[in-house]
Amino acid sequence: MMETWKNSYLEALKLIDDDSICSKGVILGFNVNIDKVIKITPEILSNIPQTTSVEDRSLDNSSPKKITNIEELLICLLQSIDEGKADEVLISSDEVAIWIEENFVISRTVMGGQAGIMANLLRKIEVNPVLLSTPISSPDLTKLLDPSIIDPTTNYDTFRLESKKVSEKIEPITHYVFEFSAGKYPVANRIINCERPNRFIGSYDKVNSLLMFSEEFSEYSINNISDYTLCVIAGFHLINFETHSSKLYTEVFEPVLSLLSKWKERNPFLIIHLELAAVKDRNLKQAIIDNLFPVVDSIGLNEQELISFLHCFDKSLSVSIHSTISSINLFKGMYAIFSKYPHIRLHLHYLDYFLLLSPLISEKSALIRKSSLIISSLFAAVKAKFGNIDRQTEAKMIDYNISKKGLGELQNLENYLKNEGDGDTSLINNGYIQTKSCTVFGIPTIVIPSPTHLVGLGDIISLMSILYEFNKLE
Repeated sequence: MMETWKNSYLEALKLIDDDSICSKGVILGFNVNIDKVIKITPEILSNIPQTTSVEDRSLDNSSPKKITNIEELLICLLQSIDEGKADEVLISSDEVAIWIEENFVISRTVMGGQAGIMANLLRKIEVNPVLLSTPISSPDLTKLLDPSIIDPTTNYDTFRLESKKVSEKIEPITHYVFEFSAGKYPVANRIINCERPNRFIGSYDKVNSLLMFSEEFSEYSINNISDYTLCVIAGFHLINFETHSSKLYTEVFEPVLSLLSKWKERNPFLIIHLELAAVKDRNLKQAIIDNLFPVVDSIGLNEQELISFLHCFDKSLSVSIHSTISSINLFKGMYAIFSKYPHIRLHLHYLDYFLLLSPLISEKSALIRKSSLIISSLFAAVKAKFGNIDRQTEAKMIDYNISKKGLGELQNLENYLKNEGDGDTSLINNGYIQTKSCTVFGIPTIVIPSPTHLVGLGDIISLMSILYEFNKLE
């Protein structure tokens, strides 16, 4: 079986040699920020002031919906470490941002935000044109962006928070990325055993939370939308309802929905992909579902985001998946969403495998999608191993260390689907299976033993899979 999948990976690589992918335009919004990466190990955390003041019982409670003080920051970070899960929470306190700057070591500063990360990647693999909505006029942000990215925004005011003790100023679009390693973390009277390295993001963001875009971006995108085949939208998890206190959620989403409608009117073949992220507020989750799910063609998410959004569809199933994450449970959760929105291509990226549900498609389209998912696994492996992706051909430099756990989970899912009377082909052999109501894909991924960079892997997976797939289907 392992040899079969290695051959599938080799076959998929042939798509990378086709330069047609480079001439397809992509438009992106609406979250672009500055990521400050902080490495966390048991030793580093033990030396951080106030860590020991966080009580054990705090970790058993639900995490705060937003961070207003230092204790809430530490609780969110420790909960993420405790479960080995990716998470993100908005920081609403200037003092917390300053405290982070003063007490942690920033290992590097990079482009952040799903839209920003994707835009830079697209230019590195020579996709052109790339149009990006940026939230603020900032020299610090501009120097992190590829200069060939089209950014029509010119009229946003620049403002910063300045710490009395920190020499540098803090942009109000700064996200603190705590990349924690596996290990045993001593906290108060207990030991947290973190089995899986991951990241927690504390987002000090007063601009992306407004969900705004410039008039220049709106006008330019509408006038030139025929140059683009794919649109990727993200950042809705950052919406802070307190900054829109006089508005309903429908009013907050209306400008974006109006823009999407105008794009589709002028370019009916434009594919719109929504990349989800962690959302704490149930009302915001429901607003994202109600306003965006009906109008997008594709959605990307990880297992934690599935659990979170599924809570609005089927609370008991969400709790069940949180208790036991398996390919079968993840499929059940995805299908619960797909059954409500059966037009959507729903792509879940997980450590050892990808799952994708969509309306029924032809065998030819299924083979293209399978190859595209494999390519996205290769690009994610490049990012995890080297920290950056500089060109398409780097995908050919990765060893095919295909996840045995992923293969086992996909076999379990195949058995489940066949026992349920769904599917007449082999998921584990073919990578997809046709059921009565949808086409299901399961792809084992490449495992990088000691990843150097974790942020943005899901974004890369979603982007590369849909980019290759829909350009090949034209």
